[in-house]
Amino acid sequence: MFDLERGIADLFEVVKGAEVSGGRDVFELARAYLSDARHFLEKGRREDALEAYAIAWAYIDALLHLGLIRVPDRFLSLFTVDVDE
Repeated sequence: MFDLERGIADLFEVVKGAEVSGGRDVFELARAYLSDARHFLEKGRREDALEAYAIAWAYIDALLHLGLIRVPDRFLSLFTVDVDE
């Protein structure tokens, strides 16, 4: 079962350690959705938290595929990119 609390915490670490070379607007959207996810979780709105988390994750995953950001290697397994990309 997916641990939403851990997922949000991990994604915050990803955002904190990301090197952004392009797609800054999309990255900032991801950061905003991630903040929303934490807010919703704190308010007990788990479904909304999961939705916001998923959107943030998808934006970051897309930016990785486009080569517009780099994240700490220890977090690459959270995404759909190949380590060799």
